[in-house]
Amino acid sequence: MIQLFPLQNKKMLRLSLPFMSVGVCEVMNCVEKDLMSSFLVHNTRNRGAYSELSGTSNYSNCNKNKSNSESSPTTTTSSTSTNSLVVPFMGEVVAGGLCDSFTGHYCPRFISQYLARALSIHSVLPSHIAQLRREVKDDAIIALMMSALSRERALHDVKGLGETQPIRRLFSEWVMHQYAMFADSAFFDVCRKGILHTGEVMRNDNLLESEAANSGSRAVWFTASVAPFELQQWRQKNKDEVHHRSYAPPPPPQPPQPPQRFLEMRKDSSDNTVGNISDSFPSFAIDVLLSNVGDSRAFGIARHSLSEGIRSSLDPSRERIVPLSTDHKPLRTQEFRRILRAGGVVRSDVGDIIDGNPFYNVSRSFGHWSMKCDMKRSPSEQKLIALPSCSSWEMLPGDVLVLCNHGMFETRSQQDTSMDELAKVVGRELRRGSSPEQIAAALCDHAIRFGAQHSLQAMVAVATDTNASSSEVEREEWVEPGPFYVEPFRQSSAYRNALCVDCDRCGVTLAELLELRWQRVREFLPTRYALPLMPYYGKECSTLQQIMDEEALLFNHESLPPLGESIEKMTSEEKRRVKETFVRMSRSLLSSTPPLSI
Repeated sequence: MIQLFPLQNKKMLRLSLPFMSVGVCEVMNCVEKDLMSSFLVHNTRNRGAYSELSGTSNYSNCNKNKSNSESSPTTTTSSTSTNSLVVPFMGEVVAGGLCDSFTGHYCPRFISQYLARALSIHSVLPSHIAQLRREVKDDAIIALMMSALSRERALHDVKGLGETQPIRRLFSEWVMHQYAMFADSAFFDVCRKGILHTGEVMRNDNLLESEAANSGSRAVWFTASVAPFELQQWRQKNKDEVHHRSYAPPPPPQPPQPPQRFLEMRKDSSDNTVGNISDSFPSFAIDVLLSNVGDSRAFGIARHSLSEGIRSSLDPSRERIVPLSTDHKPLRTQEFRRILRAGGVVRSDVGDIIDGNPFYNVSRSFGHWSMKCDMKRSPSEQKLIALPSCSSWEMLPGDVLVLCNHGMFETRSQQDTSMDELAKVVGRELRRGSSPEQIAAALCDHAIRFGAQHSLQAMVAVATDTNASSSEVEREEWVEPGPFYVEPFRQSSAYRNALCVDCDRCGVTLAELLELRWQRVREFLPTRYALPLMPYYGKECSTLQQIMDEEALLFNHESLPPLGESIEKMTSEEKRRVKETFVRMSRSLLSSTPPLSI
């Protein structure tokens, strides 16, 4: 039943900052249990980190030398870079991630909370680390930050960079690897103590029979740090040096020339494409470090003229894509060899799964103790490992970062939706002026319409350029109700239970969900037969019409205000009566029993 009538209630989250706006949308879709979790945090513990790590004087001297030896355009660039160090939100961090599972909610919720705490308190400043150490005793995360600081100093001394050191990042791949492995180990520790499940203390051997310990989670998360624009210049310089030191690669084969009609399309649409959003020199860059475990994916959309991206030469409507994630599949060479060395078996004839278990169709995952219990091997040599793959990208104003779980790529034909298709949806919503959370909701709607069967998660981050004098954080959470299927709710207990779980996930009661849905559709239901649905939905019009007819019959209650009356102008007593009406309506729906089958 739930496959035919998916749960489309959207749990929305928006975080707005002077340098970035992030939106999240989560939908249960065709899943009867809540098996997903997400986090979004803002970290201000690294303000002043770049001036302390690299020294403002170093940049000033460097810029002074450049201005004496180079042309005026470069002088303008140098002065702009120097001014970037005084941006009030320099060094601030936004971190967010999505955790998804097929086997239970224990692991994704714990991993999400652990990563959220770690990334929200992470700092590279010795003074802040010392303060955290005084506040919290014997904390593994703080000990890891101290180790990372010592490691960075040791590497700096070995390289002998001295005063010519480049701008260092706030987050490194090594740190992210450690956070992921620490999170996985901490999850097994709480499972061993019985905190997540029965409250009974378990021995190491009993974890094999623990439902919590054998649940797993795929995840994708990012950190976005406000950094000086010199960070991108240093990286480009290093790339050029490596390129000049290495042998020249063979020339790539020339692609066939596109037909003349495509060239004309590109010429005609050059002013309408969203590839180049700005030609201005940015005052700062956003250093993004993307990490993923499993098959959750992420990609960037380069819309600033200085950003690098890949665009199709045949379709001018496509965006410039920056792939950032790696699918950890068992048949990848490195993963396959590790699994075989650990004693695993990979079967490609039944869907590329490990040891014949359909839930083990990825080679990296959090949790799953039964695949990590070989005491003769290190955590990075087990059949399944929690070591993430990391990619870095420098976002400039206008660039977009998209994170989503694998359910977003499911289609009716059992083939993966390409990133290009999702990027086109993002570009279309950007042209409409949609906010990041609205773009994330549009991605979920796109996946549902094309047959996605799993729960859906989408996180969209848009880099902005502003001269705000302070870093004001605006955070808001709300629920956007989806269609309410009256007859399936009355006829199917499984659908009714799934909808109640969805209400708990969104933090609302069934009565509140009905009221939200009524507020959203009350203006459209009387004119539902005049809506131009055919050009947009085609053969799906009859289904939508039936849904609207059922909702119109449900909300045609004498206690509800008429259509012409504004909700904002209602008195407190009238609003109370409306709430009581929906409470009675929800009780009536919950008490109704399905008819006996003959």
